[in-house]
Parts: sequence; C-alpha cells; structure tokens
Amino acid sequence: MSEVLRVCVLLGGETIPAWQANALRRLLADEHVEISLTVVDAETSQRSPLDAIRRGIELREWGVIGALLAVLRRLRGPLPSQERVPVDDIDALRTATRRRCEPISVDGWKQRLPDEIVDEIAASADLVVRFGFGVLVGRVLTATEYGVLSYHHGDLREYRGMPMGFWEYVHGRDTAGVTLQRLNETLDGGEIVAFERVDISDADRWGGVKSRLFEASESMLANGVRNLRSDSRETARPDELGDLYTTPTGKPVLTYLAKTVRGTL
Repeated sequence: MSEVLRVCVLLGGETIPAWQANALRRLLADEHVEISLTVVDAETSQRSPLDAIRRGIELREWGVIGALLAVLRRLRGPLPSQERVPVDDIDALRTATRRRCEPISVDGWKQRLPDEIVDEIAASADLVVRFGFGVLVGRVLTATEYGVLSYHHGDLREYRGMPMGFWEYVHGRDTAGVTLQRLNETLDGGEIVAFERVDISDADRWGGVKSRLFEASESMLANGVRNLRSDSRETARPDELGDLYTTPTGKPVLTYLAKTVRGTL
C-alpha cells in the first residue's frame, strides 16, 4: 500500500483524552497515513459555568451524580485513559492545517458543519476521524472517500446512546462492546468498521468498565482504517440495532448507587 491516506481529525478543543492520543499515534505508525487537517469546535470553549448549571438541572438525578463524580475526579484525578493530552504534543496534529468553526444546530441536538469547512475537508482529506463535535449530519458524512469514523463505546446492535458502559454495568452484563463505526444519519446506526468485545464480569465499579473500554479502543482506529483500505473491505452493516438509551433517571440510578457501594466495600 503506497498511496498516502490523508486524514482530517475533528477535535473538541486544544486537548484530547490519552486514549484518543494513543489511538492516533498507533494510526500514524503507518507511514502511509498523514494528518492533513484538524477542525476544532469553537463552540465548546465558549460554554459558561451557567451552561453547566443549566445542564445539571436538566439531568435531574443524574445531574447530582455527575456533580459528585466531578468532585471525585478532582480529588482522585481522572482515569489514566482520560488524562488530558495537549493536541500539540502530537507532532502530526501540531503541524497540520488547523481550522476553528462553530457547528450549525439542527433539530436542537444534531450538528452540521459549515459549508466552507466541509469544502476544505473534501479537498484535503480522504477520511475524517471524529474526536469532537456532537451528533453530525449533513454533507461532511459523505464528503470524503472513506467517510467519517467515530467511536461508540457499546455494541450498537445491543446498546445505543449513552452513557458509555453504564447500562451494561447496571444490567449486570458480563461483556460490553466497543464499535468503530462509519457514520450515517442514524444515531449509532453506522457501518461497523471494527469491533471489540470486552470482559467486564469482574468490574466492580463503572469506572473500571470505562477503563477497559478505553483501553480496547486504542488499537481499533488503526485496525479499522486497515479494514477500510483492504481489498476485502471487512466491514459490516448491522442486521439490527439495539435499544437507544439515554441519561438515566429513577430506578437505574438507584441500582448504580447500590452496585457502586457494594463494589467500593
């Protein structure tokens, strides 16, 4: 394989979690891959403390849990896989052309990139990797040869939506999935480019589940890109999609608290 694959990376800010940095480093270990463009979500940096308070109220019981988890992260530090890494620590990201843009809201919860940004992506990249922005729709999904790759930390044939790994933990599942999907306009309904099943049977807390899912994620980007570029095209459209989960309220929150207390003790 001699042709260089040009990659555009969508970023949420000037830092990324360690697992994403490691995934990019593994991808870039292939000398035939280069980062040609990064696009940073300018809207993320403009969110105020008032926005966070308003969001917490909307989340009801989960807003309280989220606030407690944020306090624990400050006291204990984040999971190693979620330590923030400056984007400029990765040479290929530092030297690539960088653009900032504000996404356009669609239906109140989806996002579309401005036409001028999509045009630049189409002209300078063969593949887009989504490590920032929200639920994307519009031309960006089909503007490049290989589309937009995005992680879903769940098996989208069983669990769609969020929070990652939470529902598998609350439901007492022995395994959870990590899906690298090529996005379409169906939420968590894209083509499966790479998939890993992760043992969580002895994970006594949700943080342990997340750590294992992030660890499994690090090799998947490079593997998924190889699948896309191979002649065999080892990708698959899901035969069926799982239930769409969202922010927990009521009994699932109580179940989570009970499991967490047992796991801690």
